[in-house]
Amino acid sequence: MWRHVIYLGLALALGLSAHADAQSTGSPSDHESLRGLKEAITKAVNQRDFAAVGKLLRQPFMVTLTTQDSFTDLDKLKAYYEDLFTRDTLRMKNISIAADADDYSKIFEGTFALTKGSTREHYELADGRSFDMNGRWTAVSLKDNGEWKLLAVHTGTNFLDNAVLAAVESSVLRFAAGGAAVGLIVGFGAGWFVKRAQGKRIATG
Repeated sequence: MWRHVIYLGLALALGLSAHADAQSTGSPSDHESLRGLKEAITKAVNQRDFAAVGKLLRQPFMVTLTTQDSFTDLDKLKAYYEDLFTRDTLRMKNISIAADADDYSKIFEGTFALTKGSTREHYELADGRSFDMNGRWTAVSLKDNGEWKLLAVHTGTNFLDNAVLAAVESSVLRFAAGGAAVGLIVGFGAGWFVKRAQGKRIATG
């Protein structure tokens, strides 16, 4: 009897597992549409075409950028992005992003899709410097009237090891070295003036 109970339990567990996998697999057309959505959003952002971005977002939406600034309003997201190209400090000349998914999206109930992956990001500053960074992203998409749209995305990078941090550290070291050099020059100059003044007092004494 217990053997039959065990067999029944295993059968139910395997059945539920298969059901869950089926729920998260999705159809080939769904995955093709989701890949197209990823490519369309990446292209629109690279071209700074926020009218196109708006058509790809599901309202309401949430976007969290690498800087951990979060947006639920398209106009504010656009203003933030455009400010990167007009501000006085660290002004951008160009930003290009390529995004890859780690695997097929996990699709639940045929409606929600969970996708994660990596980015290769290239930043060109107006002063001629450029940075390359690797990032990570997680996205949730929603099928709305038969069309997949982005509902939420969260992006990030390794804050302990990235090109911007390395550049900042290099700048700090250069600043420290420059400060030390200035200190030495000031020190030698002050010493020279002190010795000259002492020499004059001895000569006139």
